[in-house]
Amino acid sequence: MLEVKDLHSYYGDAHVLHGATLEVNKGEIVALLGRNGMGKTTLIRSIMGLTPPTVRAGEVKWNGETISGLKPHEIASRRIAIVPQGRRLFSSLTVTEHLTMLKSPRVKEGWTIERIFDAFKRLGERRNHRGSQLSGGERGMLAVARALIQDPDLILMDEPSEGLAPVMVQRLEEVIIDLGKTGLGILLVEQNLYSALDAASRVYIMETGKVVHSGTTAALKADMSVVEKFLGVHG
Repeated sequence: MLEVKDLHSYYGDAHVLHGATLEVNKGEIVALLGRNGMGKTTLIRSIMGLTPPTVRAGEVKWNGETISGLKPHEIASRRIAIVPQGRRLFSSLTVTEHLTMLKSPRVKEGWTIERIFDAFKRLGERRNHRGSQLSGGERGMLAVARALIQDPDLILMDEPSEGLAPVMVQRLEEVIIDLGKTGLGILLVEQNLYSALDAASRVYIMETGKVVHSGTTAALKADMSVVEKFLGVHG
């Protein structure tokens, strides 16, 4: 599905990604880990065609088609969605308005609004509340729901658990695992190591703009020295 090959991205003259390479297959949850400032968000933005950064070398392919160089709306039209860092919700719009701006309630296929409210029952209860009236956990769920309503085949999730209470992190983890079972591909950027390892089947670790480790989560859990080396977390 998604192939990132030797990607080099810049913020102005600052060289941030130094040949990043990874892939995400259909129905696969892949975690992208790394300390702050290692290029994870830059990689997500580069895949999605958002500026900055500027991609100067390398390639992003989606189902065999080169999409690097396309505009963000063209990439989104390939059924790629993003849950951006910080959620980026509209404080004045209700939960329902966030979803209907992307998909009419008259549409009866794919991820409909009612299907969203069935999967995220709390959002259904809060459907008429504005973004500014939602808790952190509710905003996190709405950010994921907003991506799902676009009927994606792949979601890029950038720190979806940021700022959430432990109980909401666990709920979000359950949602991500359930989504993977539907055949949806997910690239999950996370600071919450153990939540990411519980959700994902494979993992990449970034350091200074490049992938320095890749493998299964099972192998990583069996050798936590890798985690300590690159993430500074003791197993």
